[in-house]
Amino acid sequence: MGRTRLVLAACLGAAVVVGGRSLWAGERPEPNGPAPEESRWELRQKIGQLLELPDDRLLAELEKWPRFQQMDLDRKGKLLERIARMRVERHREAEREAERLGLKLSGDRKAAFERRYWQRREEIARRLWQETEGERKALREKMEKDLRAEFASQEG
Repeated sequence: MGRTRLVLAACLGAAVVVGGRSLWAGERPEPNGPAPEESRWELRQKIGQLLELPDDRLLAELEKWPRFQQMDLDRKGKLLERIARMRVERHREAEREAERLGLKLSGDRKAAFERRYWQRREEIARRLWQETEGERKALREKMEKDLRAEFASQEG
């Protein structure tokens, strides 16, 4: 399975589990709810936190989520498989980065590097997200205004 398909499958699976932010077939977003970008950011945060949990804690956290509780055993198994694949991909990416940096790590240092790598990546992403918040909001408002103007008069 290619990386893009893996990421899409993982995001889809996680979206089903997170609940409250993803939509089931036939559901509609709330008119004054959060913008899709905000929902994706929250989802990304939750996925990242899940991937770092040991298996026993992962299952305990998932069991707290209503959407996970509603899944049959087969769907739960598929979701756990997706999470396992995401963990492997995440681990491989950290290993590639250590290699690219010319680091030869083993044991505890390797695990510490991986945790720090993902922590720093998340800090960068959060900072960039915050720095562009105003611009994203303005662009989204403009898009919504343009779409309303274009399609409001074409009821039907």
